[in-house]
Amino acid sequence: MPETPANNSEKHFKYLDSARGIAALMVFGSHLIARTYQEKMNVRYFFLVFNGNDAVSFFFVLSGFVLSYKYIVLGKPLDVKKFYVARVFRLFPAYFLIVLWSALYTYRNEMSVQTLRDLFIFNKYEFWEEAFLLHFHNKFYYPGWTLTLEMVGSFLMPFYIALALKNKRLIPYFIVMTLIIGNNLMFSYLFLFGVVASCNYDAIAGPSFRETKWFKYRYPILIGAMVLFSIRQIDGISPLGPSYKYLAGYLGIDFFTYTGLACFVFLVAILHSKRAQRFLENKVLVYMGKISYGVYLVHVVVINTVYLYTEKYLSGPHPVASFFLIAGLCTLCIVAVSTILHYCVELPFMRLGKRIAGKMKPSLVIGRDSD
Repeated sequence: MPETPANNSEKHFKYLDSARGIAALMVFGSHLIARTYQEKMNVRYFFLVFNGNDAVSFFFVLSGFVLSYKYIVLGKPLDVKKFYVARVFRLFPAYFLIVLWSALYTYRNEMSVQTLRDLFIFNKYEFWEEAFLLHFHNKFYYPGWTLTLEMVGSFLMPFYIALALKNKRLIPYFIVMTLIIGNNLMFSYLFLFGVVASCNYDAIAGPSFRETKWFKYRYPILIGAMVLFSIRQIDGISPLGPSYKYLAGYLGIDFFTYTGLACFVFLVAILHSKRAQRFLENKVLVYMGKISYGVYLVHVVVINTVYLYTEKYLSGPHPVASFFLIAGLCTLCIVAVSTILHYCVELPFMRLGKRIAGKMKPSLVIGRDSD
């Protein structure tokens, strides 16, 4: 999810925008295909590679990296209150609009003044809990749980950055601690994987990385990461068994643990590989990265809306051809709506958040020279 480092590093990290855009498209594609063909075995094999279910792990790992980069690598001071204001204005306005859209879509067939009162005034359907990301209420917009985690991770990030600046070797130990604690501290370890990448960015991106003991095993490590990234889909095709599930439940490990580690490996590979960076700096991919937050937010509502008027054609004489036409229509609509959302909602509120933060008095400041 959003967003890449700003100022002098923004151009350098366009390839991370693209990587996030690809992950958002994977989520969209998997939800689109699963809606019609989820039970087909060949689709399950397809999801081994096109694994949208676990692309959210990459969002969180990437967020951990990009949110910590300019403070850990560039050494800029972090004003905690201003950081929080900027993140709220970055994440919340577009999300609120999508939850509102989803709620109105849900009750489209019974819309009345009383329905609107029950929804927005009497809060009969717990709209406001979901709109304000409280208690994992996701009745109207089910991917909203990831936005709750993104917000929680953002609010924990100053602590992680302070910990890394104190001693970067503490971060791996903290990852282990969060895995041991119940509920894994709201998936904190995924963000911490990104912080580890920030702490070691100079070594990863530099030529000396080729001399490390890890580099000569890069291909087996990448293959292993691909397997870990698809472990949820592997379990769906060939269950790992009750013994594994008992052990994993006992240790508090779930599939996101594996996919988070895999996404950390992918991030390290991208940060080091100039070839991968050149590929990802394709203009189309960069643009998809620019609107990727919108793609992630709107794809479910757009799919539902398009299917509302077109699903009947899937039962016609050419269901496969109809599906691809519907998929193309969904793609065009998602790109169009995401573009509008980016330029009319995301960017204006990001600028507003920066203006508000710029006028605020300094609060708790975290940096190399701070106490």
